[in-house]
Amino acid sequence: MSDTYTANFTEIHEPGGTFYVDSRAIGTYNTAWLSMRDHQRAVFQLVVGEMQQGATLDMAIQQAQDVLGTGAKVFTPAKAITQLTQAAGDGDDLVIVEVRTEEMDVNGQFDWIRGQVVIAGGAVEMALIPLRLASAYPPVPVTGWTEVVL
Repeated sequence: MSDTYTANFTEIHEPGGTFYVDSRAIGTYNTAWLSMRDHQRAVFQLVVGEMQQGATLDMAIQQAQDVLGTGAKVFTPAKAITQLTQAAGDGDDLVIVEVRTEEMDVNGQFDWIRGQVVIAGGAVEMALIPLRLASAYPPVPVTGWTEVVL
């Protein structure tokens, strides 16, 4: 892993499967499956804006054996947030879930992850930004960024 003090942020953090800010209707939303084969950690940053009356939001990280989601399952213990609710005033929240590869079922050949957001009761404005970090082969590609200013 490169020295994080001297490396550019984009050289050691690789985005993928981002949900950009939007009002999301009731439903289930999954990021793309992201390979962790060459990374040691990942973070999923959830940014929540307004929540309609009665809205709830759950987010969990799942693992699978390949890009198709073969054998998809949750982590044990679960990598999930405490449910956000409009009734509790949870709009305008920032939540992060971190995953280390040693928490994955590597013996079962699980090396892919994704974020899953479930919205019920009403629409929610939100964005989800997954980043893989601690690459075994820095620098990581910068193709996932729209613009990089150094």
